[in-house]
Amino acid sequence: MKYSARFGEGASSRSRSVEIASAPGEGERVFVTFDAKDAKDGKDGAEGVISAWDVVPTPSGGYSIVGPSGRHAEATVHRDADGAMRIYVAGELFRFEFLDDLTARALAATGAHKGKKKGDLRAAIPGRVLRISVAVGDTVVIGQPLVVLEAMKMENDVRSSRDGVVKSIEVKPGEAVSAGAVLIKFES
Repeated sequence: MKYSARFGEGASSRSRSVEIASAPGEGERVFVTFDAKDAKDGKDGAEGVISAWDVVPTPSGGYSIVGPSGRHAEATVHRDADGAMRIYVAGELFRFEFLDDLTARALAATGAHKGKKKGDLRAAIPGRVLRISVAVGDTVVIGQPLVVLEAMKMENDVRSSRDGVVKSIEVKPGEAVSAGAVLIKFES
């Protein structure tokens, strides 16, 4: 499966194309290919190099990982309310998010590829507003579904990227919106 992975936050974030696959009969072996242009040395995570990782679940809920270089580490995975992943490997924190191809292209088209903005709620994809789950003055939390958009005959929850209070609702059910359109504004 191909993903766009955005590592880090804000101006220091960087994106890499990642393909993750497993082969039948390979057990707990995962094959990872990074296509970004940050590494060309053939080491773990290098550009265009397919690397095999052994990933075994541990009884504590984490994972035992052996990379292509033979280096072993213990890892735990946590998903934040906004969909981002926090992975602790050998005591070091890595925060990133996997984006499917459609979301990655939508974020790039709207200029949001540098990191999620903490401002107004915007549509990541074009679609039709089906439902609005909040009203002006409601207090919302990060990750809370606020709007349902229909795109390509699928219902997509648009979730809050921040905690806050709804200042105004800029759309109505049945309305068509383009990628990047403001759906809900929050108080400062």
